[in-house]
Amino acid sequence: MECFEIKISKLRQEIACRLKPLLSERVIIADAPYYDNIGDVLIWQGTLDFLHQFGFKLLKCYGAGYFPFPKLDKDITILLMGGGNFGDLWRGLQDIRLEIIARYPENRIIMLPQSICYQTPDLINKDADLMARHSDLHLFARDQASHDILTARFSRNHLYLAPDMAFCIKSRLLTPHRNLEEGKTLFLLRPDKELTQTTPASISEADVTSDWPKPENTKRLIRNLKRARRISRDLRSLGLSSRFIDSAIRVCADRFMRDSMTKKGCEFLEPFSRIITTRLHTMILAVLLHKPVEYIDNTYGKLSAFAETWLHDLTAVKAYGGD
Repeated sequence: MECFEIKISKLRQEIACRLKPLLSERVIIADAPYYDNIGDVLIWQGTLDFLHQFGFKLLKCYGAGYFPFPKLDKDITILLMGGGNFGDLWRGLQDIRLEIIARYPENRIIMLPQSICYQTPDLINKDADLMARHSDLHLFARDQASHDILTARFSRNHLYLAPDMAFCIKSRLLTPHRNLEEGKTLFLLRPDKELTQTTPASISEADVTSDWPKPENTKRLIRNLKRARRISRDLRSLGLSSRFIDSAIRVCADRFMRDSMTKKGCEFLEPFSRIITTRLHTMILAVLLHKPVEYIDNTYGKLSAFAETWLHDLTAVKAYGGD
């Protein structure tokens, strides 16, 4: 337990040291994850807890694809969420980010720690050229391999290396889910395009094989949020105010999605004393809950890159099948 707490404290200090000096007193979040990915929601929770801890004023938090491009005072800092969607693998989220960067040239914009993956050389050049037009754009990588890509291709912006924002989740949310193991082993297996062809479909020692849970009530909420987004856009296209419905969207996403999914992720890992994972945030949440974890890499080495950058001295974290 002590080793976990020391490591978590050091990673939080790393984030604070690099991020705090860049933030203005007033900030907004422009692309929070209004979708059913528990890992990205953990980043969102950690970001909010960080801002609250250090007294920054969060004016509004918009969802990815829900940003109405409001008029902003120049002293407001725009935060773009961290994660694993910088590049061409999850292009929709990158395109949202690029539009925001292009439309707010006079505001400081900070992209929180990201893993970076490009498979198309022409696209990385296009993105780098667009981002270079913004003189106050600050890009954070969350592992050394991603930082190397930034250094090689995005050097016209301000570049930093810092851990994932999920490490800033307040202890009050984590403590109730620690030390409740039932002696079981979890194999968390992602089903999407980041899964390598060599990843086993099952592991004999696993009591449970599953991806993150996706409760039906969360799916229903996301469908309703999308309907509300369409109504908001229709109102704006008619020159009518969408302020009330936009506010309702943010309240519902914050209260009924972020809180619920953060708790659901903690509860899901709670019974397991051994975790084997193909998802980075299962590894990160395991560390936050003081659980040993073994990782199997994704298609572009995201898990090993993060572990080697920040967790290499934590004996409870290792590659599956390694010593």
